[in-house]
Amino acid sequence: MKEHDKLQSDCFMWTWNEKPDLRYLLFTTRNNLTSQEGDLQSKIKMGMMKAMGSVKGTTDLVFYYAGRLYGFDIKIGKDRLSKEQLEFIAALRAQGGGGCEIRSLEQFQKEINTIL
Repeated sequence: MKEHDKLQSDCFMWTWNEKPDLRYLLFTTRNNLTSQEGDLQSKIKMGMMKAMGSVKGTTDLVFYYAGRLYGFDIKIGKDRLSKEQLEFIAALRAQGGGGCEIRSLEQFQKEINTIL
């Protein structure tokens, strides 16, 4: 399992197991669609997903709590939030929600506990 995927899984599983009252309020988005060089099938699939509502910039995890939506994007190493991810989080903040990049399970736990 890639380091990114492990951290995302750790964040989700901590919430699922340690905060059972929050189950179903934290979920992943299907936001990791990328086309491989010259792979027509990947490009077709990406086009279909966009037409069905996949939006560039959505975060890896979304959390809905007390009428507000929060986005968390898992980042490892030198990865940073993209322009689109920053815009997505800004849109959430404009509506009373929020979000940020997550670099550790401890940071995620702190963010969730602050929201609660």
